[in-house]
Amino acid sequence: MNFYVQKSCINGYKIDNTNQKINCLIKNIDWKNNPTEFEYRLSENSEIKKAIIKSVKEFDVSSISKYVRKTVNIDRSSDHVSNLSNDKNPIFNEEELFLKVLIEGKSNLYEYVDGDLTRYFYTKENANIEQLIFKKYKTLESNSGENNRFRQQLWTDLKCPNLKMSRFEYVKYNKNDLVRFFTEYSECQNNDLI
Repeated sequence: MNFYVQKSCINGYKIDNTNQKINCLIKNIDWKNNPTEFEYRLSENSEIKKAIIKSVKEFDVSSISKYVRKTVNIDRSSDHVSNLSNDKNPIFNEEELFLKVLIEGKSNLYEYVDGDLTRYFYTKENANIEQLIFKKYKTLESNSGENNRFRQQLWTDLKCPNLKMSRFEYVKYNKNDLVRFFTEYSECQNNDLI
């Protein structure tokens, strides 16, 4: 058992609530869902400890994945056709979450996954983190519609002379499209990207 645990712990760091950065070995379980806690050890031979979301501001697993703790407004409306709401507007609740950092630059892109729920968040130049709004809903004709307000958010907050209006109109609410868009925005701003 110890052999498995040692093999699965890889170099990383955590930043605690006092802003102290602690290098450690983090158990990398390649989270499918965003974690609320993680296991770590200070050295290969030290005991395994558990860090909970309330005690950690940020953690990084060997530059494979980085998570930051943020209090955000999140819409958890279902995307399943049988559970769609009649309201096209998001219903926000304030929650404290570990958000996975996808892009860091002049504007940052974050991902939150919990089972079938995937939400993307962004921030521009030290502003508050906001959810990119996308919501499926039922229409009067019993069909489904989509609130694609995230495109307007991108257009309003991330305009750049080299990005044409059509680029905003066709971006999809998925990881690949959004990462590509934020990369193009950073290049347009001549900004270094992580």
